[in-house]
Amino acid sequence: MSYVFTNKDRIKRMMGIPSVVTRNDAAIEDLQGAVEQMVLDELGLTSSGLTSYSEKIDITSGGMGEVALAYRPVSSITALTVSGSLMTSTGYELDSGLGVIKLTPLSAMFSTGRGVVEVDYVAGFSSVPADVIYAGNLIATSLFNQQSSAGIKEQRIGDYMVKFDGATGSTIPLIAQRILNKHRRVFARGLGG
Repeated sequence: MSYVFTNKDRIKRMMGIPSVVTRNDAAIEDLQGAVEQMVLDELGLTSSGLTSYSEKIDITSGGMGEVALAYRPVSSITALTVSGSLMTSTGYELDSGLGVIKLTPLSAMFSTGRGVVEVDYVAGFSSVPADVIYAGNLIATSLFNQQSSAGIKEQRIGDYMVKFDGATGSTIPLIAQRILNKHRRVFARGLGG
């Protein structure tokens, strides 16, 4: 199977396993599918590639001139309708990285109501950034190393002692979270107000 956010040879290299050693390949491949979904979940995406989305956005307070889309990065807006009127590309600006649509001019505001803004757009990665793939490989390496000691929080040899984790922690290494944070939606959908 082909994976987007992980690469078996890179995972093996991170763990110091020579590529010719295949004893762990099946275990690594088992993890790759889980890691793919974990990365999608962390980034709030439904697919690793470019995907078409449609949204109806409520405007709950006056004075709002911008809205955040659910998915990002935004590749293109195929249609933007505000209060039933189709907008031209001169009536708004798109911050594709943030997935935010801003009305122009600056003084333009949305009227309030349910489903006032209707957007059809394409979002996701046309090419997955290298740092996201690196984070995926870090997660896979971490999961591989945790398999033999899943649930163990602390282990001591002298006077043997084992402490089990309460299963409340994250399986994602902090450095991988830091990398993925750059690509994650970090604010609530309803901007303004």
